[in-house]
Order: sequence, then structure tokens, then C-alpha cells
Amino acid sequence: MKKRIFIAVFFIILLIPFVGMSVYHADLSIEKKHEEALPSLIRNGRINTGFFQGITDYVADHFAFRQEMITADARIKAGIFHSSANDKVIVGKNGWLFFQETMNDYQKRNLLSDREIHNCATVVRLIGQGVELQGAEFAFTVAPNKNTLYGKYMPDRFQTGSGEGNLEHLIREMKAQKVHYVDLQTPLRKEQKQVYHKLDTHWNNLGASIACGTLLGYFGKDHIHYENESYTRKKNFSGDLQGMLFPKSSRKDWNVTYDRSWTYEYVNDVTSTEQMEIQTENQTQRDDQKNAVKEKPKKQKKHKSLVMYRDSFGNALVPFMAQEYQKGYFTKEVPYDLSLVDAYQADDVVIELAQRQIPTLLEGIPYMMAPGVAFDQDVEEITQTEATMETEEVPGTDGVLRISGETDKQWTDDDSEIYISMYGKKNLLMYEAFPSVCDPMDDKADRAYSYGAYIDTSSMPADHYQIEIITKKDGSYYTTGFLGRYVVT
Repeated sequence: MKKRIFIAVFFIILLIPFVGMSVYHADLSIEKKHEEALPSLIRNGRINTGFFQGITDYVADHFAFRQEMITADARIKAGIFHSSANDKVIVGKNGWLFFQETMNDYQKRNLLSDREIHNCATVVRLIGQGVELQGAEFAFTVAPNKNTLYGKYMPDRFQTGSGEGNLEHLIREMKAQKVHYVDLQTPLRKEQKQVYHKLDTHWNNLGASIACGTLLGYFGKDHIHYENESYTRKKNFSGDLQGMLFPKSSRKDWNVTYDRSWTYEYVNDVTSTEQMEIQTENQTQRDDQKNAVKEKPKKQKKHKSLVMYRDSFGNALVPFMAQEYQKGYFTKEVPYDLSLVDAYQADDVVIELAQRQIPTLLEGIPYMMAPGVAFDQDVEEITQTEATMETEEVPGTDGVLRISGETDKQWTDDDSEIYISMYGKKNLLMYEAFPSVCDPMDDKADRAYSYGAYIDTSSMPADHYQIEIITKKDGSYYTTGFLGRYVVT
């Protein structure tokens, strides 16, 4: 009898997580997971062949008390063994948590090649040139990884690498290419108070205010100097790493709340600064505001409108930047769409990118028309080439041609630009291409030797054009010869 009771209790316990699914709800956003809908047996009028896998995945994410069990397991591992129950989170010293995806930068492993770093800098340079051609000022900045600034709290078993990492290498290359780069690492390091969250990947409001002031100082824009502003320190911030590791924990992180009130307003429907697109307005006159800092202007500009391309570090930065501009447009969309600069009449344009995301500069062709270049070098034709090219008229546009492919690595130096030659019977047109892959989802594409460009054919003279690729090798220029054609009537 006792044996039967034991077996019954055992099966009841096993069934509780599944039976409880009808009343239990797991907030997967805490774990930075996307909540999938319960799969249906019929999809698009056909039997769903992935139904059983979908059911398995759904149950795995939604069974009752799942997050409580995960939290309990994580607390035991972190508290007793100082290890993490989530492979995306690193348990550091003194309660600090770190993001696993920053380890390549921290240990300086799996680094980008010289060619890839050159390409990253070239992408930013070309974007900057495109912005300035539209009459706006441009700045590119990198938000340091948390363990770049607070490596002392990393576990001792993780040793930092030596030599240059991707960021240091990129800064050096951007300097060589005269890219408008704004250094945030130095002012953040100088701050004595804590500028990043212990339980989150990102900077806190103090760090965001320093980043804002540094960017606006670079532009020469009058702005609030937040180190002169009063604030309160509150334990009210939910850390993303804390949620990933302990999904049912109520523990909060410290954050800074400035006493100054915001006067900007959202134009679109905004529920969170994590949104992909945010549009703001602030009509308050700022000349007489207390503690405003007068910067020496680089140019006589009004600095009224901002377009900012950002990632998750920009979440905390949005309010500070929005407060400083009459109009602001903030987007996480990639590839970068430079038509937004004209659409929002931007005076200032910022690209903010997390340090760990530097390799993404090679993924996707920024949407801007390829710059025409003057080219008077002697060029030798390659008799055989492995270079590739695809051409496609972009749907929904009036004559925009996208050209993409890969160069021949045998004829491409680490510091070689990539030029597109359109050679007609009467005309020769030359453009510089972005050294980035056209399709970010194409795992087979070589990030080091991919290229792409958008060309406005509506302004091209009528002609029958042959399209070639020109690269540099050992100081000499080589052309692939005919790879494609395009006719302008």
C-alpha cells in the first residue's frame, strides 16, 4: 500500500508543472527570450510538420514553476560554487555579473583580421562622408563593454588577453582614415563613481550622462553639465543579466535619478526606450537654463535636430540626448539608413555601437548612394579572377541599383579600397563600395572580402555600361574586367 501511495505521489509531482500551465504564466522577456505562440497542427492550410518540435519548445518555456526552479538552481550554483547556471552570464566578484558575449574582447581572442578592421573603419568613414554631404555633422562612438572598465570584478579564472583588441585596433585604423570618432572610454574611466550596473550589461544613468556630455562637447553644442546637477540614488533598476540568471528574483540594482525634470516629449507611441524607433520633440528654450555649459562651437550651427543610430546602450542615452535637441530621431534599425538624415533634417548624426558589436559593421550595406570618386591610377586587368558580382534594381525605388559580391582576395590588400567601375561607350563612372556583406544572414559570405553599393542610376548619362571591380595589391591597381552590365536609356 505504501509503495502505491509513493508511486502516486511521485506521478502527481511530475504532473504539477504540466497541469499548472493553465494558470501559470512565465514572463520570458525577463530572460531576454521571445515568447512563441502555442503551435497549431494546421498551418497555412497544411499539416504543420514542425508541430511536435514546437510543442516541445513551448512546454520547455512555459511549464509551471519553471522560472522558480531556474532561480533556485542558479542561486545554489552562484552562492556555493561561484558559477553560473546560464551560459550567457558570468558570475563575477562582489555580486557583479557580466555578459558572456564580451569574453572575446576581454580575452582578446577570435579577433578581427587586419583586413576586417580596415573594412570596419572604411564603413564608418563612408557613412561620415555621406552624412556631411547632406550638411550634417557626424560622430561615431563605441560604448565600452562592462568588463573593459570593471575587469577587476571578473572571476580570476578568466585572464585578460594581451596586445590590441578589436577596439584598440579599430581606433588606430579610424585615426588613419580620419574618421570622426568620439572616445567614451577615457571619460568613463576617469569617473570615480560607478558608471555601469552591477546586475546589467549596460551603463547606468550617470554613465549615460557622461556619454551624452562627451558627444555634445564634441559637436560644440551648448548642453547641461550633469556633474553639476543634483541627483538621488535609488535601488529601482531591473538588470538584464540578473533576469537571465535569476528570472524570479526581485533584487534591484542601484541607479541615478537626476532631480532635473525632462521637458522633451515623445512624438510616436513609446512605451519603452528599448523600442526600435523613437521620435522626440523639445521646444523648451535652453539658453537660460541653469548650469548650461557653453561649448566653443566647431562651426556656427544651430544643433536643433538629431538622428541617432544606436543599440541597447542607447536605451539609457535617449532621454539625455532628447533633452538637448528640439527634434530627435533614435533608431535601432540596421543596416543604417542614411536617408533618415535628410528626412529628419538632422544637424547632428551619431552612431553609437557597443564594443562587442564592432564586427556587425561588416554586416549589411548601409543605405546611401555610393560616393563617386575621381580615379586616375593605372589599372591592369586580371586574366582570371574569383571575384563575384550580383546586380539588382531595388524594388520601390526610382532607378536605384544594388551591386554586391566578393573581391578576389589574391588581388586585394588588407588596406585596399574597393571601387566599382561602370565603363560605357562614352562615359566612365567610378564609385567606392562599402566593404561589407550584402546579406547579414549569409554565413558563407567572406566578411573580409565582401562589398556592396547602392547607385543612383537616374543621374547617370545614357549608355551601355560594363561593370568591373578595382582593388589594390602591393601598391598597384587591378581590375576584374567585365562582371556585369547595366543599360541607362
